[in-house]
Amino acid sequence: MPSPISAKEASQEFQREAQALWEEMNRWWNAHPQATLTEIEQQLRPLRRRFEAKLVELQVLQRGAGAQDQLPVCPKCGQPMEDKGIQEKPVVGIEIEGKIPHTYYHCPHCGEGFSPPQGAVSVDEAESVD
Repeated sequence: MPSPISAKEASQEFQREAQALWEEMNRWWNAHPQATLTEIEQQLRPLRRRFEAKLVELQVLQRGAGAQDQLPVCPKCGQPMEDKGIQEKPVVGIEIEGKIPHTYYHCPHCGEGFSPPQGAVSVDEAESVD
């Protein structure tokens, strides 16, 4: 399971990923020296999507993956929720394909679960709502 990382760690991991993608593309191009621009673009498309997903992943981890300072209360039953840590969710977007980390909260009372920012009410907010 991933954990939050510092800006320096995120930058170093991003540089490692960029280097790995560079090397992968170099190997492909060396094996296909007569590739057309269309073939090059077709080869780059999945690499670019993976690279963009890594960029988002590292940015999210650097910011704590949506973890809250205080445990939220369940939006369904109002009981305190449990922090289940940072989990990875597979995503496929227009330009991104990969796993994006998110903090997951679960209610042991009613089974409700969510990842911030949606659906969460902080304990302070819940106490002031009647």
